[in-house]
Amino acid sequence: MLQSTQKLIAYFQLDASLRNTTLITSLVNAVVKCGDKQDAKALLQLYLPNASEFHYSYLLPVFKAFGDASMAAELFDIVIKDQQLIPNADPEILEVLGHLQFAPIKPILAEYLFNSDTKTDYYISKYAALGLLHFNCDEYQETILKAIEKCYGENLFPEFIPALVCKLKDTKNTLQKLYDLGDEVASTDCNAGILLGFSLCGEEGKYYFKKALFNQHWETFSTSTGTIHYAYEGLKNLGILLQELYQEIKSISDTASLSYAMDVFLALLNKKIEDIEHNATESYASLYVALFQWKSASESDNFIDLATSVDKETEAYEIEKLLALKMNEEVVLKNFI
Repeated sequence: MLQSTQKLIAYFQLDASLRNTTLITSLVNAVVKCGDKQDAKALLQLYLPNASEFHYSYLLPVFKAFGDASMAAELFDIVIKDQQLIPNADPEILEVLGHLQFAPIKPILAEYLFNSDTKTDYYISKYAALGLLHFNCDEYQETILKAIEKCYGENLFPEFIPALVCKLKDTKNTLQKLYDLGDEVASTDCNAGILLGFSLCGEEGKYYFKKALFNQHWETFSTSTGTIHYAYEGLKNLGILLQELYQEIKSISDTASLSYAMDVFLALLNKKIEDIEHNATESYASLYVALFQWKSASESDNFIDLATSVDKETEAYEIEKLLALKMNEEVVLKNFI
């Protein structure tokens, strides 16, 4: 068991008023980064009697990372009663159970999304959709299509229903209509699910994802309902490197367009810095060199220069420092994991 796991268990013995959620997050991230199933089992025993208490929901990423069918069954038995989520349980557990592909949760996710008589809570709807993404949805083809079609022409709608486009056997017409929805009608507080859906539709979806990413109508840098988070996740889903995007924005000649693209790119870099998942495709070291290496001993011609051209040098220097810290962390961790 990791020392971080032991510290978490001890820390939760403190009164809730004395706990700091940033510290809890840091310890949880360490467990996700360096732990294993034994750590998850130990923390599960901490979570199960306290599933309705807010601070314990911070442990969910550990179960998502290392959970198995046995752990999923224990979680399900605690948080689901009468085919519904118990009061005050964090809805994110719905996605965790979906991620673990625990079959009994599937009809419950579908019920929340498609058949609820009352308006489903935003977060329950969100995590039900994200959970359903991990299952075969052949039996829901018509239901998913109808749910997506209800979003057309609406400014606000269940934000993550469109992500299920990837479950349709024929996505061509729907992808174009979803792009039009996001580009012309949908609030920028309600487009994260569309972006996610694009990114889960392979090459066909990649076209629309790339088309939306630097389109000002989409405001993909927004943090309000997580648009930037799902834009970043979309890059990973599609295997698009930040280094590739850097080369693309370097070719933008219009100052206003470049300034906007830099806002999006800086936001994506910040998400990369926050990311605790191991990414062998794009290391922090390779990204740092790609952005900040000088062209020659006397000429920089790097990311700092590009940012300076649109008055964003302060943000660029901050990113340089943070990427250097992450690169150092990466180098150290490679000795142990």
